[in-house]
Amino acid sequence: MLAVAASAALLGLPAQAAEERLAAVSVSVRAASTRCFPDRIEVTGTLAPRQRVDVSAEREGFKVTQVLVSPLDTVATGQTLARLAPLEGPADGPGQALRAPVGGTVLRSQAAIGQPASPRLGPLFQIAAGGDLELTAEVTLSDLGRIASGQTVAVRPLGLPEIAGEVRRVEAGTDPTSQTGQIRIALRGAPDVRSGTFARGIVTVGQRCGIGVPYSAVQYEPDGTIVQVVDGTRIESRQVSVGLLSGDDAEILSGLSESDLVVVRAAPFLREGDQVQPIVTKPARP
Repeated sequence: MLAVAASAALLGLPAQAAEERLAAVSVSVRAASTRCFPDRIEVTGTLAPRQRVDVSAEREGFKVTQVLVSPLDTVATGQTLARLAPLEGPADGPGQALRAPVGGTVLRSQAAIGQPASPRLGPLFQIAAGGDLELTAEVTLSDLGRIASGQTVAVRPLGLPEIAGEVRRVEAGTDPTSQTGQIRIALRGAPDVRSGTFARGIVTVGQRCGIGVPYSAVQYEPDGTIVQVVDGTRIESRQVSVGLLSGDDAEILSGLSESDLVVVRAAPFLREGDQVQPIVTKPARP
């Protein structure tokens, strides 16, 4: 009490006020402010060729005598993929050339020397025309109506860096069992990805502007979501509704006003009415 009394004398305050000031906890606060949040939808799917071309023998009665390309090879229109010869003919003759009808990337090869080549046996090669792959992704029906052609997409194939993309088409049909629809996302420059690779996409469907606070200020309690506000020097707990997230910030749909001073990092030890010493901080520069 002697220390408090001495402090009170120095500060020119009553002893009780000085005691409260000395006991107050310093907290970092930031003013809630208006900012814009990108509205995004996450989708998942697999990479597939935008246009797949099957290459088969045109007639019955042939076998493969030479294979000239392998999967992932880039081929030009008219390039020889393999040579075929009659089943009863010699295996070392010039044979008949099986050519690529389009340029692109070889996705798959079923050709092996000595193997019969027949239209009935299926394609010997599959080519991604132009080498173009796209993400075929599933979208919940609740989000499908918000997606449109031309929207930008950040695509991250499994184990690979992010690739820029764009919604190319929203499929008309939906799956009533899974309650999902399908979209096709064109990729912009993806030389290292393979067909069949799993990928996630983040579709930007728009933006919304509103009150923003650091996400670290949001506290989830059994009774609801709260943000602690400093009113003068006292803690006030506000029930809030959280909307969109962007980086380290959260959109607050209700419960706060612009310029309210919020505690930057939610502190479970702070309670309604606690006295604090607010230290105003500014957002970090992007």
